Amino acid sequence: MMLGLVWIVGCYAAGIAILHILHWHRKQRGAERTVHYVLHTQNNQHQVEWYIRSLHFFSWVKGRTIRITLMDEGSTDETLAIAERLSLEYHLEIVTEPEQQAGQWMAEHEQERVIVVRLSQNDDLETAFKFM
Repeated sequence: MMLGLVWIVGCYAAGIAILHILHWHRKQRGAERTVHYVLHTQNNQHQVEWYIRSLHFFSWVKGRTIRITLMDEGSTDETLAIAERLSLEYHLEIVTEPEQQAGQWMAEHEQERVIVVRLSQNDDLETAFKFM
């Protein structure tokens, strides 16, 4: 009876130790796995929500950390309103005047892996999901 109880407690302890080791190992590799997506938009209200939610879903499935910056080039539709609503749910940086802030932004993010996607060009959309 006592031997069985020790065996059960030992299995649980070994499982906990293995999970902690795997979690620590994953955290150590985490810095190199972060991908920063820059979405260039201009009147893309029909694509922006789907794209942001898809990026977060696929990153969650694959266990990767992503950052998203939305650079709007003067949208006149609901693109910015949708992005602001999504920024409450997801960590999303919104830049409304990319041509004026491009140099400063690039200097701040030069050490990251950055993937630039124009939502109005379908070729960029297909390429971005290959990096997931």
